[in-house]
Amino acid sequence: MRSVAPTGKAAVRIRAAHDASTQIADDDVVVTTVPEHRLCTLAATVGRSEACSGNACPFWEPGGAVLGGRCAFEQLGVTADAALASWLLEIRRRLEAANSAEEDRAIRSAFHDLLNGSAE
Repeated sequence: MRSVAPTGKAAVRIRAAHDASTQIADDDVVVTTVPEHRLCTLAATVGRSEACSGNACPFWEPGGAVLGGRCAFEQLGVTADAALASWLLEIRRRLEAANSAEEDRAIRSAFHDLLNGSAE
C-alpha cells in the first residue's frame, strides 16, 4: 500500500475558540427589501400604464415553493396582439365586477367556451 505524504504544517496547539475575532456591531446590518412594482402586461400592450394587481387579478397564477406568482398571459406572446389584449382586459374587468360567485362562474364559463370554440 502506498503512503501519502503529509501536507501543511502541524498545529502547535489547538485553540478552544474559533478563529474569528469578536463580532462588530455593524456586521449585522438589517437588509430591507423593496417591493417590486410590476406593470400589467395586458394594459401595457394596449398602451396603458397600469400597476399589476397580482393576486387580485383573475388572470394571476399563484406561485409555489419554487416559483413566484405570475400573469397567466405573460409567457404567451399576448404583447404582440393588442386586439387580444384588449379583449382579455374586458374579460378581466367583467370578472372583477362580478357581484357573486355564481356570476364569476358564469363569466369564466363563457370565457372558456369562447376559448374552446376559437380552437375549432
